Amino acid sequence: MPTIAVADEAVHDEATPVRVTGVEPGATVELLAETDGWYDEGCSSRTIFEADGEGLVDTAEHEPVEGYDGVAPMGWLWSMAPDGEGETGWPHAGRDPVTVEVETRVDGAQVAETTTVRRPTDPGVEHVAVDDDVVGDLFVPAGEGPHPGVLVLHGSEGEPARGRAALLAAHGFAALAVHYFGDPAPLPDQLIEVPVEYFGAAADRLRERADVADGPLGLYGHSKGAEAALVTASRYDWAGAVVAGAPAAHRWQGLDESGEQRTSSWTADGDPLPHVPFRAPPGSDEDGNVAFANVYANSLDRAPGDRREAARIPVERIDAALLVVSGGADRMWPSVEFAATVVEARSEEAGVDVDTAHRSYERAGHSIAPPYRPTAGTAVADGMALGGTPAANARAAADSWPAVLETLDAIEPSDG
Repeated sequence: MPTIAVADEAVHDEATPVRVTGVEPGATVELLAETDGWYDEGCSSRTIFEADGEGLVDTAEHEPVEGYDGVAPMGWLWSMAPDGEGETGWPHAGRDPVTVEVETRVDGAQVAETTTVRRPTDPGVEHVAVDDDVVGDLFVPAGEGPHPGVLVLHGSEGEPARGRAALLAAHGFAALAVHYFGDPAPLPDQLIEVPVEYFGAAADRLRERADVADGPLGLYGHSKGAEAALVTASRYDWAGAVVAGAPAAHRWQGLDESGEQRTSSWTADGDPLPHVPFRAPPGSDEDGNVAFANVYANSLDRAPGDRREAARIPVERIDAALLVVSGGADRMWPSVEFAATVVEARSEEAGVDVDTAHRSYERAGHSIAPPYRPTAGTAVADGMALGGTPAANARAAADSWPAVLETLDAIEPSDG
């Protein structure tokens, strides 16, 4: 009798392969996954395998004949695509577990079914809303601690990176998803002239808690959040480990929707920090989606050398382990080249004797996030080209995430 097995429940970043047994050797086996979660109208996937000589299908070992290329233990999940017509973009983060129905069919007839629950974090993690001089969401692991602390910085989307912070809490970190522009007050309305001191205040807010370990903190940012993380770590000595996903190597002009305020993204001591101004229009991909990589690459080339150097983030000052993660097909900005600039500035030849690592994925784009969730919206979202493919972005996520956790594990609490 055919059976299907998958873990009853798991945190989002845990791999849970699906295993089907008891079918005829060589049979064509359909694996269907469906959920009402993650997208407004739900999402689903359909993958076809050929059973092996023992009547077995195991997503951890077998390549499908249809659905995605290569062996991918979690391909059955990350290949899920939204069912709603025209619905694109990232799956909703959400704070509630998502139940996924998994079904096996042979010759069109259902032969087995089960469910698995994907949790955004460990059930023991505490969520604390922060809304005073610093705004954000704090996720604290179960137990008295003290736990190593991490500031998690979002990108230009302007929403706290709650999902990433919640996952870090499941791994033992007290993670504060900092909100640094947009509503509510006292935040700047747009990503323009954000005070670097705000991130210093966020660090103080985290370290004042009794359940957070004394000593260095981690910084984890993606895209503009990676730029913010590097700018912050280069100015404060409390950074004990830094992860910069799709990073910048320079401080850039702020993102003003009106286009009228041509000033820096960041300030220090009340003054705008030197930045590279936008001096080029966006391009487009093969399907007409807007590609901003042209803006950043060409603007950097057109900036005078002295202005470029003044705007370069002095990452050589960061006395902490650093991991940069980039995608070779990034269409938001050229993160591979930016990451290479960061690594070069922190080389032994440059006099830096601190661990620096670069994880680069040739076919991935801008959206390399923690695994495992649907990646259908990671290449293009709302008419904006992010780059890569859903499969390449999913594989990069799975490969880079252990390195993220390992880097943040380098945070060493003080002896006191």
